[in-house]
Amino acid sequence: MRGMSHLYGDSTVFPYDVDYIDLSRHAVDCAVQLFSAQHAIGSALERAEAQDRIRVEEQARLMSMSEAVENALLPFLRAEAEQTTLMATRILDCSKNAANEELAAGDRRANDVTMHAKHVVQSAGESARRALEAFLTHYDLPDTEVALTLTCAAENSHTGQVNIRSPFGITAGFSLRIPPEHAWARPRRVADLIPGLEAHLPQPSGWLSRRVEMAPVKLDRLYFSRVKIAGSQLEIGLRKSPSSGAGYRIVVDLRGERGVLLSPFDEHGAEHGSNGGLDAEPPLSLEGEDGARMLELARRVLESIHGLAYSRGSMLELAIDDQPPSELEWPAVVGERLIGHLAPVVTEISRRSGAPGELVLRRDVGDGRREEMYVTKAELWQKLLVLPPERRAAFAAFGLLEPPTTAPPEPFPPVAPAPSRQPIAPLGAARAAASVSAA
Repeated sequence: MRGMSHLYGDSTVFPYDVDYIDLSRHAVDCAVQLFSAQHAIGSALERAEAQDRIRVEEQARLMSMSEAVENALLPFLRAEAEQTTLMATRILDCSKNAANEELAAGDRRANDVTMHAKHVVQSAGESARRALEAFLTHYDLPDTEVALTLTCAAENSHTGQVNIRSPFGITAGFSLRIPPEHAWARPRRVADLIPGLEAHLPQPSGWLSRRVEMAPVKLDRLYFSRVKIAGSQLEIGLRKSPSSGAGYRIVVDLRGERGVLLSPFDEHGAEHGSNGGLDAEPPLSLEGEDGARMLELARRVLESIHGLAYSRGSMLELAIDDQPPSELEWPAVVGERLIGHLAPVVTEISRRSGAPGELVLRRDVGDGRREEMYVTKAELWQKLLVLPPERRAAFAAFGLLEPPTTAPPEPFPPVAPAPSRQPIAPLGAARAAASVSAA
């Protein structure tokens, strides 16, 4: 994280340029909703299991009752008098029909409870997903990797996706909501960023020898068909038209370790020589002035998409440790991981806050002034009251295992009461640097 402009409550440097107070408050909100969803899932499954046990027990009793009736009627079923035998048969048939009706009714009741449980599990899972989506849309924990992909899928617009990998094992993909006034809401040419850009690239030469020579090629009339930044690598696709035509794939190592690589591709987007055979052509390494021009293009692209990765829409993908989430257990798993990951930092904030029962951070705003952000543990504890006691245990890592106690009143009022502190509106979550950190 850049800047390091935040301070602990004791005015020592806080290691992240993030409003951890605001982040922690919303993390508790998210975790509470996750645990609420998990409680709803667990309760529904318990009811379904209990109803199934009742069904099995009722079946056993009904079967035992039917056997007892049949055994009781057995002497009459074998009687010599025909009328007695018919009467016993009718009684036995009525008994069996009644038992079968009760068995069917028990099955229906169990099935109704099972179907209701499935509905609750689905609804709770959707609620948990919305809670996590709302949190991850607006907040990235420190060390979260963010990847952005822009694709010109049509002749008049770009679409995009944002992928994140959190430091506590959650990966998610979001649609990209490009504001209509943003420059990348429409197709863009290279000339929009660097007019007259050219590079020396291999070109066929000669009528007879069909030689390949390095020659200057104008790139400024090409369109950006794809832009992807992931980690320290920026990939740029350039084509003759926004979504079709031949062009070039440019890969820039933002750390400068591999330089700039360029690969031409044909009308169908296939790289030259990439037919899977031994004749595949390696990418061309651009050096000198050509490499410098591509690095300048990369810098302009990064500047133009700065902040765009946080225009996130709906969550399209979700995985835990690169695996699909368990339908019945994932809300609690994510809630525990989220709280567990934040806990060491929150504990340190609490230790350095200087005010019992509060989490305090400060930020320099210039001219010798500082803003203070804080939240009381009592406020956080109030958020937990919607949970049953057994679901609050995970928040002990935040020091919220028991309701915060208030100090007893002083026997005499102070001579000069200190002015009451008014809470300052929390700052928005700080965002990443100009280059988007990615997976």
